[in-house]
Amino acid sequence: MSDQPRPRASLRTAVVWEVLKEALDRQVKAAGRDALDVLDTGGGTGNFAVPAARLGHRVTVVDPSPNALFALERRAAEAGVADRVRGVQGDILGLFDVVERGGFDAVLCHGVLEYVDDPAEGVRNAVAALRPSGALSLLAAGLGGAVLARALAGHFTEARQALTDPAG
Repeated sequence: MSDQPRPRASLRTAVVWEVLKEALDRQVKAAGRDALDVLDTGGGTGNFAVPAARLGHRVTVVDPSPNALFALERRAAEAGVADRVRGVQGDILGLFDVVERGGFDAVLCHGVLEYVDDPAEGVRNAVAALRPSGALSLLAAGLGGAVLARALAGHFTEARQALTDPAG
């Protein structure tokens, strides 16, 4: 399998990154510091964590997958930002088992809520991880988007489950 993202995925990621970068820049000005403490929940291999670290921010990635965290470590090292990226195994529902409450200037919660049993608790945890005046970047697919994304990725069983499961 190629390391190159699919064209649709890379376009979506590029658009999200541009909006996120502007939000981080605003947070830098508001905080009066050059670097932010950023939490990326479900950040996996570092699609947003590594670019944020390249900007000078300190990024903590919380992800349940040890394989994704290993890839994150490698990607951060290759980008020369390993000293600013920390990966910890966990998930948004057990977030405060692995990170401190109120310790972050920005929290990313992209494509996480679709996979947890209690999305409302996930949002509460993401907000509770923020410092006062922190910024939350929240992306969640609606039912149509979730089904379409899985089908386009060739994950037809997951797409059918998302479509037919009363809980989504």
